[in-house]
Amino acid sequence: MEALTKNKFEFHDNILNFSNKSFYYLESFSPMKIDALNKYDAIILDARDVEFARIILKKFRSSSAIEFYLKPIFLINSKANEDPLLKELIDGIIVSFDQIPETINDINQISIKIAQLESSTSNSFEVQLFKKVLNFMFTRETNTFTPYPDILSSIGYCYPTVSVNFETFEEAKVLELLEWAEKENLIWPDFLDRVYLCSNCKNGHLSYREICPNCDSANMRSEDLVHHFPCGYIGAISDFKNNVDTVLNCPKCTKNLRHIGVDYDKPSIINHCQNCNEVFQDYLVKAKCAHCKTDTDVQFLLSKNINVYKLTKKGRTAAVGGISASDFSLSNEVFGTVNLKTFATMMHYEQERIKNNPILSANIVIIYIENIFDLYRKIGKSKERELLAEFVNIVRDNIKPADFICINNPSVLSVCVNDTNLQSAQLMVMKITDKLEELVFNNFDRFALNVFTQTVELSKEQSFDKQLHILIKEIVEKG
Repeated sequence: MEALTKNKFEFHDNILNFSNKSFYYLESFSPMKIDALNKYDAIILDARDVEFARIILKKFRSSSAIEFYLKPIFLINSKANEDPLLKELIDGIIVSFDQIPETINDINQISIKIAQLESSTSNSFEVQLFKKVLNFMFTRETNTFTPYPDILSSIGYCYPTVSVNFETFEEAKVLELLEWAEKENLIWPDFLDRVYLCSNCKNGHLSYREICPNCDSANMRSEDLVHHFPCGYIGAISDFKNNVDTVLNCPKCTKNLRHIGVDYDKPSIINHCQNCNEVFQDYLVKAKCAHCKTDTDVQFLLSKNINVYKLTKKGRTAAVGGISASDFSLSNEVFGTVNLKTFATMMHYEQERIKNNPILSANIVIIYIENIFDLYRKIGKSKERELLAEFVNIVRDNIKPADFICINNPSVLSVCVNDTNLQSAQLMVMKITDKLEELVFNNFDRFALNVFTQTVELSKEQSFDKQLHILIKEIVEKG
């Protein structure tokens, strides 16, 4: 057995027992797996190699086992660094092993707090993960989620207590989890900054480029636009230059331009594309994602607020009382619609209603947007729900309150139109189609939406599920 003497403390095989507590000294590049360390009360982590310390700390804090992610960890041989994980996820720094007695009180307090934690499980990923984060904050007596600039993060920021549970390229999921917690009134935001992310993969490593509106080339040159006051000629400054001297001469009236503000001014800048020779004043700005290579108009980038979050009263008590959260999937439904299961049930009732009274009628409307995914790629899938909500609003504005809408999938909407004759229903659907196409054309760079519709009377004999299946199959194949 190897014995190591660290000042007045003696380690045997890197293990120290002191004041009824067991410590394990984890040296840099130690081959030991952390699975074997759960029996120790605390870890002394050698931080001479910052990357090694970071990896070990992340392994502990990202574990799903409470005996690992809440383990007291103290650094030794720590160098000054700005790594947010090493700053936020440790329990202290000791200069020498003589300071081990000073850690005992911290270890005892953490143990007392752990014993108070509520331990029920949940089927919700959001609840499980956020409960784990709250457990750590409760045992460390912290109430704030502070974002740190982080060059390794895919969005440029990280929230150490949350981010440690994700890979660096998944940092956008951290923001989604915090947004969920805010909706659940577990945390309260204070605005700090705003970032723009790729609308396709939600990565923030973007290259912004000024490009030609004709050919999308970034190979441009810019020059001043000159306005000659006496004759009113306006042109690029190169039109006024000569090969003899530096005096500017008007190409229209041949007079010299001597004093800016008296003879002439420079009201704007004009751009020349070196690729297609297009001349223009206003260039486009696009952002190319370094991760997925998607080139996106900056107006369609995903804007996300970076907030400093503080626990609410509900959040502060959730570690010991549990999280009572709403149904996350239901909360994501588009307002004004019913899910497919509810829609099918209501349509069965409609069938019984019209069977029992021949005067009554009901129609099924199928709206199929053939190229909707091309639009999502253009504006970003993150805006899918927002756009669907706009579509639903248009449909809702043109039907009766008793009619109901279902989103079968992002490209198909089903509508039940009650007590309206078929011809009137078809005219109504044509009006809806025109408004859908107009909305997209006017708001998304003249994008032409391909909308196919089918309006039929609800069958009294055929089962609704079969009728719906046949209608959607026919319209998709037709499109």
